[in-house]
Amino acid sequence: MVWRTSIGGDYKLPNTPITLTGDFLYTRDINAVFQFGANRASSNTFLDYGRSGEEGDYGDNRTFYPDGVQRFNPAIGANNVTVLTNTNVKGHALSATVGLTVPFHQGFSGGVFYTYSDAREVSANAGSSAASAWGGSPNINGPNDQILHPSNFAIPHRVVANLSYRFEYANALATTVGVVYTGSSQGRFSYTYTTDINRDGINNNLIYLPRDLNALNFADRVNANGDVLFTAEEQVEALRVFIARNGLEKYMGQYLPRNGFLLPWLNRFDVRILQDVYTNIGARKHALQVSLDFINFGNLLSRNAGIRSRLNDAQFLFGNHSVPGVNNQGQSVLNTVPTPANGIPTFNMNLIEGQLPTTPFQNVSTTATTWQMMFGVRYLF
Repeated sequence: MVWRTSIGGDYKLPNTPITLTGDFLYTRDINAVFQFGANRASSNTFLDYGRSGEEGDYGDNRTFYPDGVQRFNPAIGANNVTVLTNTNVKGHALSATVGLTVPFHQGFSGGVFYTYSDAREVSANAGSSAASAWGGSPNINGPNDQILHPSNFAIPHRVVANLSYRFEYANALATTVGVVYTGSSQGRFSYTYTTDINRDGINNNLIYLPRDLNALNFADRVNANGDVLFTAEEQVEALRVFIARNGLEKYMGQYLPRNGFLLPWLNRFDVRILQDVYTNIGARKHALQVSLDFINFGNLLSRNAGIRSRLNDAQFLFGNHSVPGVNNQGQSVLNTVPTPANGIPTFNMNLIEGQLPTTPFQNVSTTATTWQMMFGVRYLF
């Protein structure tokens, strides 16, 4: 159940062909859906690392389960009882759009619109079943947290514009050129550990970023044979560079917020050219129309324009360190060391293509992000 308020209006500017448009939509949760793990008992044990020594800096002190999650009913798994219920923490969503439009005027038509969006929620219900919806959202203490976070679906800024010009000539020909522009961030994401840092059986914990990176215990990063790939010191320095390059300094001493980060802004242009040849036959107007569409036109002009981005797994920045071991066939493997009972983990940086990461993004290298051209013919009567 939600309360929804909306208001909108159009105003034609005097002595101009321009219409000013505004729309506002606000939604407030009354009864919001929440998935709850009913068999998880609370823990009185907490992680204990990342303190800088400054007053008020308690480091990462989230709930910790050194022996696994305690259960109310020992006959059932601690994470196997998911109840669909409601949360009393009220989320909301806001969307505001302003724009200018020009109806067909002396051959020109078009408009430009800007939309601002903000939404906060407790649970994204990010799954196809009760269990996956419950555990699918990044969290601090566990999936039973009832904390408002930005919604994964709320892109804060978006611009859409279009412009078209049609001119007729020779009493039988007409050419139309149109351009459509869209610009926005490409989505939201979270930084989470690569491993189950608090040993609650779910690998979806938000990263705590200390004020002083020297408060993190890093171990040498090795391969399955035990050869050192990157020393502890190199990983700490790589983390320091990653933080500086990706604007994370302001979050130091905090948990990195769920869905608090945006993929890069994408500018996208599409162009359409229409050529009409028309005449009157009897009482009807007949026209042969040839169309040429350039999808992602900017990429045609520059190979670096209009390229979509995606996450490269560097959002799983670091986690419990790995040590060499062997599998059932005697082959060398890496085993993750769980957080010890004292609540002070030892970390390794996550490697991307064998290297220490500097960015969480990479280009999408498919035909969906390159320019395309489409040719069409139709007969109108």
